Parts: sequence; structure tokens; C-alpha cells
Amino acid sequence: MFSYDFNDYIPMLIVILKAIGIGLVGFGIASLLKRFIVNVLTKVEFLKNEEKFLISLGKLVYYFVLLITMIALLEVLGLKYITQPFIDLINQVMVYIPNIIGAGIILFLGILFSKIAKEFVKSLLITLQVDEFGKKYKIDNISTVIANVVYLVLVLLVILASLNTLQITIITQPATEMIASILLTLPKIIAAALVFGIIFFIGKFFAEIVANIADDLEIDELAKEAGISSQRLKFKELVKYVIMTFVVLIGLSQAFDYIDAKALYTLTQNFIEILFKVIIASVIIFAGAYLGTQLQKRLDNRNLGIFIKTALIILSIILSLPYLGIAPNVVYSLVFALSIGVGLAFALAFGLGGKDVAKEILEDILRKNKKLNSENKEN
Repeated sequence: MFSYDFNDYIPMLIVILKAIGIGLVGFGIASLLKRFIVNVLTKVEFLKNEEKFLISLGKLVYYFVLLITMIALLEVLGLKYITQPFIDLINQVMVYIPNIIGAGIILFLGILFSKIAKEFVKSLLITLQVDEFGKKYKIDNISTVIANVVYLVLVLLVILASLNTLQITIITQPATEMIASILLTLPKIIAAALVFGIIFFIGKFFAEIVANIADDLEIDELAKEAGISSQRLKFKELVKYVIMTFVVLIGLSQAFDYIDAKALYTLTQNFIEILFKVIIASVIIFAGAYLGTQLQKRLDNRNLGIFIKTALIILSIILSLPYLGIAPNVVYSLVFALSIGVGLAFALAFGLGGKDVAKEILEDILRKNKKLNSENKEN
């Protein structure tokens, strides 16, 4: 028969009780921390909108405490060969825990400060009636835009500071370099936006003045006389649109130059040059049509008037072609072809279809010459 001594089981019972105690305490602490994060922090005023984040944080803390508890349980039970890898991992993590906590505190306080600064800037601009000034130029919510820009800059600075606190080079160095490049570029972007805004406002003021001058000069009446008027489009509005197009392109080119966007700068410069040439070509054609219409009105012969008007319009179109980027050789060839075509058409019309007319003209010329000669002989 076997004899059992109760004292032999006391150490085992102590170990089991220790394990149960550690498990209960660990589970209780994990549950309390989770409830505190989820139920208490979500009621804080500035954290009400972060409920999902707090729930996730609560679960993370809960399972982390349970993990520590399980490691402690296994240690008590003497299963060190299972717990040792976890202990090594936790030791490595614990080295970065102070940095992570510091980064979290900096991030939390920094975002809180950024939100307060955003609301302060917005309230200040509203008090200074910046929005009322913007509405005069059909620009809404200037204060909100500026406040959001300030908030963005501050948040980027906070993120940069929190990443530096982590001191994890593999993670922080690329992110730090990216944010630093954004912060270096941001002043250029703001300067470019200011330059564009200044050019736009000055250009809009200038366009209004020139449009009013065009209206005072009654260019619409000149267009009617030239036969190119339209009821839908007034020249005053056309002048304004053209000038504003120039202004926007010039503003964009200067803005692109500020941010060193060379390709976009070159593109806008090319657009400006093309638009300028198109305007010159349009002015030449308008002048040709106007002169042709005026000469047509002053000639008694209707057919001759139509011919001269058409000729002047064609001539003005030909003169405008070089400004549209068409090579001079092409223009010369076109003029030469038109001249030959008109000459041949006139010759054929006069020679084939106008024999009788030509005969009458020649007989009239001969008759006048005979009459003139006879008068000279009598004298």
C-alpha cells in the first residue's frame, strides 16, 4: 500500500493558488483599464469624436495586460522554456515604451493645441471681418481656409516632433524626411497662392476699367458696322473675359515659377504667347472687315463694293496667318495661288462668258477715240 503525506502537496497547492491569484488580479486589472478607457474617456468633451479609437485602445490595453498575466502564470508554474521568448520580446518592446508614451503625449497635446489654435485664428479673422472682405470678390470662407492651413502646418510639426521622440530610425527617418520636405515646400505654395491672388485681384480691377472704356468707345456699334455683331455676346464682356484669361494665365505662370514647377511654367507661358497671337490676328481681321464694310457703304457700285470688302477680309486673314503660327512660305504660296486663281477666273469670265460685254466695251472705247480725233482735226 502507498502512503500519502499531505505536506508533500502543500508546495503544489501554493503554486496553484499563486497562479489563480495572479490570473484573477491580472484579469481584474485588464478589465478595469478597458472599462476606464472605453466608458470614462469617451465622456471627455474633446474625446467624444474619438470613440472608435478609444475602443480599439481599450482592447489593446486589455489583451496586453492579459498577455503579461499569462507570462507570469507560466513563470509561476515553472514553464520558463515557453515564457522566455515572450519575455525577451517584451523586454525589447519595453525599451521603446517610454519613447512611445512620450510620442503619444506629444501627439495628443499637439493635436489639442492645433485645434485650439485653429479656432483662435478662425475667430480672429471673423472678428476682423475678413470673410466680409472676401465676399466682395465672391470668395467665401477665407477665415476657414486660413485656419485649416494653420492647423495643417501645426499638425505636421507635431507629427514631426512625435516621430523624432520615437527614435526608431527605420520608421521615423523616411517619414521625417517626407514631412520636412512638405514643410519646406509649404511656404513656397503659400507665397505662390498669394502671388496668384494679388495678380488676380489687380487683373480683375484692370479688366473692369478696360471693359468700361470699351463700352464708352461703343465698340459694339463698330462691330455692327463691320457686320460681325452678336446679340448674345457684347464686346464689353468679351474684353473682360480675354483680359481675365490673360490674368489667370500670368498668375498661374508666376505661381508655378515660385514652386519651381518648370514644366507647368513653360506650358502656361506658351498658352500666353498663343493667346496673344490669336488676339492680334483677331484685331487684324476685325480691322479688315470694318474697313471693307465702310468702303462698301461709300461706293455706288454694289458689286464693286462687295468685291472690295471680300478682298479686304481675305487680305486681313492672310496678314493674320503668320500670327497664328503658319509659316511665311505657306502664306506666300497661298497668296500666289489666290492671285493666279482670281486672275484666271477673271480672264475666263471675261473671255468666255463676257464676249459681248467685251465687244461693247472695246467699241465704246474706239468710238470715243474717233470722236476725240475728229474734234482735234476741226480745231
